[in-house]
Amino acid sequence: MLAAFTGLDWAIVIVYIIVGSLPGFLLRRYIRGQSEFLVAGRSLSIFLATATLTATELGLVTVMYFAQTGFLTGFSAFTIGLIAFCCTMFVGLTGFLVSGFRASGVTTFAEYYEIRYGRGVRLLGGLVLATAGILNYGVFLRIEAEFVRIITGIPDWHVGGVTLPSLNLVMTALVLLVLGYTLLGGMVSVVVTDYIQFVVLTLGMGICTWLVLTEQQTGGLAGIAEAVAVHRPDYGMNPFLRLSQGRPVFWLGIVFVIWQVFHWTASSCWQTSAFRTAAADSTRTARVMWSLTAVNYFGRAIVPMLWGVAALAYFAHGGIDPNSVNDMLAMPQYLAAILPAGIMGLLLAGMLAAMMSTHSGYLLSWSGVITEDLLTPLLKVFGISLRDRTRLWITRFFIVCLGVYLITFGLWYQTKTDVWNFLAMTGTMYFAGAATVLAFGLYWKRANIAGAFAAIICGVGPGLFSIVTYITSLIVEPDIRDKAHEPVKLVARISASLDEPLVGLISYPLGVLGMIVGSLAYERLRQGPPGASAGVPASAGGPLSPSSAAARQEDSR
Repeated sequence: MLAAFTGLDWAIVIVYIIVGSLPGFLLRRYIRGQSEFLVAGRSLSIFLATATLTATELGLVTVMYFAQTGFLTGFSAFTIGLIAFCCTMFVGLTGFLVSGFRASGVTTFAEYYEIRYGRGVRLLGGLVLATAGILNYGVFLRIEAEFVRIITGIPDWHVGGVTLPSLNLVMTALVLLVLGYTLLGGMVSVVVTDYIQFVVLTLGMGICTWLVLTEQQTGGLAGIAEAVAVHRPDYGMNPFLRLSQGRPVFWLGIVFVIWQVFHWTASSCWQTSAFRTAAADSTRTARVMWSLTAVNYFGRAIVPMLWGVAALAYFAHGGIDPNSVNDMLAMPQYLAAILPAGIMGLLLAGMLAAMMSTHSGYLLSWSGVITEDLLTPLLKVFGISLRDRTRLWITRFFIVCLGVYLITFGLWYQTKTDVWNFLAMTGTMYFAGAATVLAFGLYWKRANIAGAFAAIICGVGPGLFSIVTYITSLIVEPDIRDKAHEPVKLVARISASLDEPLVGLISYPLGVLGMIVGSLAYERLRQGPPGASAGVPASAGGPLSPSSAAARQEDSR
């Protein structure tokens, strides 16, 4: 039975919302232009950069989908956290991708594309990033609202015979609050509020985890392990096994594991992360930030997964078949049943902190991409250059548009699959091309414009094909007796075979293949007859040093 959300809990939440958001409204005076608005004047220290990156990337939706993964797959899910730790630590220790990106002096990844390859690559890269990011972002609010609904038990309001959806109104108010301080203070407000939210989130998650580990109804770690062994046999302990139509299929799990290695190594390319890399006060700060973030990424996966596995044990020991429980809602239902008054309010305050920091970072990132990587370079094609202050106000306009999109689309959208797989695949649609284009641009002198175009297209291709075939199979239901429907039936079969791990695994090698083949073919075409110069201009893919990037940066804006 769910515990009541008491007045003490509401008081804790309300105090946090006021204290956590008020500083964001007081920092508008520090915003003098687009640089301060998007990357805080590139002044973040190691601790601030790490705190704001962790707060943004550890959202309430993150807690929900990792808990769902733990509930579904048991201890095998922890593999994701281990992979995240190893890959992110590798990025931090070696400076892979992030050192060159920070040293180039750019703000967005697509801005680097223009300096290294050309304006066309920037437009295409910006379009892919904006599309994948906004598609990814659209599912957040509905999932987060379910957590708030279960924890608080908030009922709908009845006014004059009219029923008002109280949960939607509360979530809308929170988004508008985040929208307000992000509009005014940009990255400066985001960083300061993220710092406060990071502290509250850490406290709430820490206390909650201690209670989960000591809670008697699950039997502690021994009881949790027993429930996994009974209800998630084999694949609950072995990450190289995965359920397929109710049966574990060997080797299908290895596809997922390899995909995750690619995914986490390329995760620094995600624009919310890239803004923190760009905002760091030095290349060294960027590298240390990513090394510290490896520990945080490990924790942000393992802790919610532990809650999900504990929820599995709670329902199993309570005589309820875990397979009959909604896997997305199992964790909040479990926590709502075991947490005492006061702790429940602290947990919700921490989760709202996670939610608000994520939304502020995402609103800023995608609006910045639309302004800097789509609208501004597109207008330059027609000879129109936007002033710095004009770009600032346009970015604010797109923040409002994204807020409206999130509220209208995010509150009714229902995911049809494992949320982590959906989010990771939409991320892969960008990562596969972006990581390839950046890596080869930094480390391979022969990379050029044709290779960049091919890498982006090949990287996004499998994910886009999967989505199109899936939608086609839903819209058109073929008559199995009609031979004219054979093409549609073929599309449906292809869609059924393209699960997210397979699509993700295919995307990265295709992106690399596109870069190599496209670059070499373009270079060969430019060589001309024997004895002619074979040099390729820098704009078409010549080597780019950090100093030359900084010198050309203003021309790209």
